[in-house]
Amino acid sequence: MPSEHTSPRGGVARSQRRRVPAGVAVGAALAALSVLVGCAPEPDPAATRNALTEVTSEPVAPDVVDEYSASEHPDPIVEPLDCTPYLIVTARGTGEPSRKQLLGPVARAIEEARPDETLRLDLDYPADTEINAGATLGARTLIDTLNVQAEACPEQRTILLGYSQGALVIGDALAAPDARLVGAAVGEVTEAAAERVLAVVLYGNPRFVGADPTGYGSFSPDVNGLLPRPPGSFTPYEGRMRDYCVADDFICQSTLSVEEAGHVAYYDNGMQADGAAYVITRLGPIPKTDAAEKRGDAERRADESETRDDAPADVRERAAAEGES
Repeated sequence: MPSEHTSPRGGVARSQRRRVPAGVAVGAALAALSVLVGCAPEPDPAATRNALTEVTSEPVAPDVVDEYSASEHPDPIVEPLDCTPYLIVTARGTGEPSRKQLLGPVARAIEEARPDETLRLDLDYPADTEINAGATLGARTLIDTLNVQAEACPEQRTILLGYSQGALVIGDALAAPDARLVGAAVGEVTEAAAERVLAVVLYGNPRFVGADPTGYGSFSPDVNGLLPRPPGSFTPYEGRMRDYCVADDFICQSTLSVEEAGHVAYYDNGMQADGAAYVITRLGPIPKTDAAEKRGDAERRADESETRDDAPADVRERAAAEGES
């Protein structure tokens, strides 16, 4: 069950009150998620905090800036991926492996809700304690991926999932360069690519802003993360983003607590399921299967047959009257 948590406007409200009913597909996908949540290894929150504090004290080395500068190297550093209806991009937290990460069950629930419609990409970046360099690469890789896919697959919609350092990477990639801590020179998401972002779900975001309407959780709206971004940086994405933060997570609530348990609470507090359900409700209608289409064709033929000459007289008369009207 999703945990009870407060909104940034105050008061306690269960997450279901802020969620559109998702139907059978959501229920099946989240049932699978409940089995998977215990599989992910937890990262070290203290190491994450120490690495994040170095982001503002140690600037990115010039060679890293030059290597990933969009002006110096304008060609994309990624190749186009398959043109599935939905692309799910996960950006893991500091120290998490590519597999069995916190975001894995979230992505899996979305995939299982839409079999054969999704492609998942784990963002190729180090996710280590060298955040300045690694997150700069992550921002460049994500920006190029979004832009390349928008051009190669104009019908594809993108879902972005980020945890901890991964939330920083996604947020800075989407924000204007002057609002970034990492990747200020790695280019910008094009308007076309931004329009194709269907949903953004972040957990334990170090750049969290308590007053922003994108926040969800038990946090205080008066408290920000360790490295808060300028308020309003996510305004273009407000209607398609959830930025989850709990009160005792010192990464997204920098002054409330030093308890390390808060930053890993998302593994078992129900917010994985809540984030997955939110994304699933934003997906488009489920396409008809071949069998459903055939049944629809058969039903249409049956309806049409009622107007044939051998149909009962009252049916033919009703059809003729409807045709005249």
